[in-house]
Amino acid sequence: MEQDNLIERLTILEYAIRQSMTVREDQDEPANPEHKDEAERYGISLDSAVTKGDLLNAVQTLVRAKQKENIQHGT
Repeated sequence: MEQDNLIERLTILEYAIRQSMTVREDQDEPANPEHKDEAERYGISLDSAVTKGDLLNAVQTLVRAKQKENIQHGT
């Protein structure tokens, strides 16, 4: 159950990051501080100059990894 809650929170963060990128070029902008802080709370280690695109990729990777863990553990 805890894992499902983490996946849900990460998915919400993923959506928020996507919403902050209205055009493709926004991927190269610095990530929003609140998004960076939240990602770090979930264990994502970030460089201070991380871009929105890189942060989105990191969050998506963690979501997929946690989903795969759930499948492997039969939850």
